[in-house]
Amino acid sequence: MEPKRKKLIVIISLCVVIGIGILIPVMLIMLNPSLSTNELGQIFTGGEARDVEIDDDIAYVVDTGDNNPWGLVIINVSDPTQPYILGSYYQSGLPFKVAVAGDIAVLANIHVGVEILNVSDPTNPVKIDQYTGSGEAYYVRIVGEIAYIADWSRGLVLLNISNPSNVSEISRFSITGACTQVHVDNGIAYITDHRSSYTGIRLVNVTNPHSLSQVGYYALSNVDFWNPFAYEDVIYVANHGSSGGEFYFLDASNYSQISPIRQFNDEGMINAAFIRNGIAYLAAYNNGLIIVDVTDLSNPKVIGRHFDGGHSIDVVVVGDIAYVADREDGLEIIKIMDT
Repeated sequence: MEPKRKKLIVIISLCVVIGIGILIPVMLIMLNPSLSTNELGQIFTGGEARDVEIDDDIAYVVDTGDNNPWGLVIINVSDPTQPYILGSYYQSGLPFKVAVAGDIAVLANIHVGVEILNVSDPTNPVKIDQYTGSGEAYYVRIVGEIAYIADWSRGLVLLNISNPSNVSEISRFSITGACTQVHVDNGIAYITDHRSSYTGIRLVNVTNPHSLSQVGYYALSNVDFWNPFAYEDVIYVANHGSSGGEFYFLDASNYSQISPIRQFNDEGMINAAFIRNGIAYLAAYNNGLIIVDVTDLSNPKVIGRHFDGGHSIDVVVVGDIAYVADREDGLEIIKIMDT
């Protein structure tokens, strides 16, 4: 073969390889769905917003900063472009998490226990009862007329809140470590069991609230599991260990044999996840809101982002709007759109 012809073939081959290398990523980007975001509104909550719950047109934000209004901040979000504070509540201690059901807000306070508030008048929330427990309530979820409390030293505590002015303990599930978080889904409470060097996840059957039983447990050495969210037999949970940052997908179709599916790592600490219809909305401390397609858990794909500073700690999605507790930036209201 003539040298010039051989050289031409080599050049053409290189061009084809390079072209394919460029074309395939472009095609993948075009084929993969993506979402765009637009910040509709933002409001400073007084210090550091760390938790958010949405009920109708009202956002309930827990603010743990040192400035007023400090505590529970109640915000009108009926016009997401112009949110405004309706009222606030703070009496003592350090509020950490809130759950809302109708006219009742249950506030987990890590210094005084559980505070029960009447929020029928959002401009003037009123404390109507308190459950002290160990005095260290870290997390709360409400399902029906039961509040599920992560109590640091007492474990999982179930409270009857059918009469919110006189709440009572139904039962509790003790653990040897510290109970810091709880998520409830389909009759199972997923609680974190914190030890000095790791944190496990315990699955507790709560279908009979008077008789609780453990049905599963999963832990890894040196992994600090944080803020589990269960959806369709999968546990989505972050690692808050000193060398962590990754986000785990755990197969929980068999409670007694929980197994890892995949890890997702965006090089930043993920604080909370909200999963819906195959999409994971992640509140990442350093990277803001990350939107991930998890329809194929073996191959999660980032399909959207929103970050304008701050430190995202919690996220709730209602319709096409994400509400993000963004620490020093307060509450961010973000529109999510198809591109």
